Amino acid sequence: MSTVETSVVPWKDEMEKGWPTLLTSLICVGLGAASLLFYSIGVFFGPFQNEFCWNRGQISGAFIYLTLGFVISGPILGWLIDRYGARVVALASIPLLSLSMIGLANMGNSLAGFYGLFFCAACFGGGTAPIVYTRVVNGQFAAARGMALGIILAGTGIAAFVLPPFLAVIIGSYGWRNGFVALAVLAVTAWPLVYFGFRGADESAPELTPGTVQGVDRGDAIKSREFWTICLAFLAVGMAISGLVVHMVPLLRDSGLSLPQAARIASLIGVGVIIGRILIGWVIDRVFAPIIAALVFLVTASGCILLNIGGAPTAPVAAFLVGFAFGAEIDLIAYLTARYFGMRNYGFLYGIAYSMFSIGAAVGPAAVGHLFDVNGNYRSALFSMAVCLAFGAIAMLTLPRFGRELNRRA
Repeated sequence: MSTVETSVVPWKDEMEKGWPTLLTSLICVGLGAASLLFYSIGVFFGPFQNEFCWNRGQISGAFIYLTLGFVISGPILGWLIDRYGARVVALASIPLLSLSMIGLANMGNSLAGFYGLFFCAACFGGGTAPIVYTRVVNGQFAAARGMALGIILAGTGIAAFVLPPFLAVIIGSYGWRNGFVALAVLAVTAWPLVYFGFRGADESAPELTPGTVQGVDRGDAIKSREFWTICLAFLAVGMAISGLVVHMVPLLRDSGLSLPQAARIASLIGVGVIIGRILIGWVIDRVFAPIIAALVFLVTASGCILLNIGGAPTAPVAAFLVGFAFGAEIDLIAYLTARYFGMRNYGFLYGIAYSMFSIGAAVGPAAVGHLFDVNGNYRSALFSMAVCLAFGAIAMLTLPRFGRELNRRA
């Protein structure tokens, strides 16, 4: 079994040669299923409640089905990416995601239909998720891997910053159905970017050349404590962050803010994501990544407590901290998977880890919505989210140094 090694290619050389891939991936990550659906749904809460009389727990329940789609498709997509390359998978998935958005724009008063369309968006549009773009970047970057991942995954931060106010205008002027049409148009614009921007990307990745792939055997990785520590930590953190992101707009509306005001504050989550992903990516190339993750999660837990105590006046700070932690999640999953287990089975292993994160991301909004419906406020939900973040921080601190356990098992 091969051990995981770090490339000797200088950091700056990698960045200079790989910037076209980074730019393409940055834009496409922001136009993927996870970004478009996750960061937009909070703006649709009011229209859905008014037209369909659905409560917040019911609307948030869509993320359970979105997650189920990601969980089912994630390992399969990972295997397909390992076998056929990221570009092929993305080109097939992008049109299917756009069609799912069109379906949402034309749905009737059927909660089951709403859930089913979210499920289809994840199943058939799952090839637009970060698993595709992190595979390409992890294959082309080693010395600058953390920074590269941080850059491309900042695309979700751009989506978080732009989508709420953009959709608030669209929905206010043309109705919620046209909001989903706008999302469908955004989704399909990624297709030409992937077609032209990823030409030769898979083939140029040294890890895809037969006989040179380094990494841990699939069975050894699945049996390892490190793998399940990563999975469970990000399941808990995903619950916390997703619950906060999805309910930020309705939480602020309950505090007396208008939809545009609440959307503007919620867009600070995107600012936090952008800064968090790039800054954390740069730092984890230099400092042991699990320590950085633990610190970020603990700081965000303090943001939950701050929001619980201070309410709307503290919301801008809390929104930024939530985004900052969200800026650490997906790129850290990708980074830790590559560093602990290598690239031989990266797609498959990342697919499982991302599925676990997706489970948390689905349960979080539904749980927060249920706690609100039961208590009539978000206090107990915010406390629960802080506990989840603290658990994730503790789990990160139990991980060993890179390579030590892999070399021992080799």
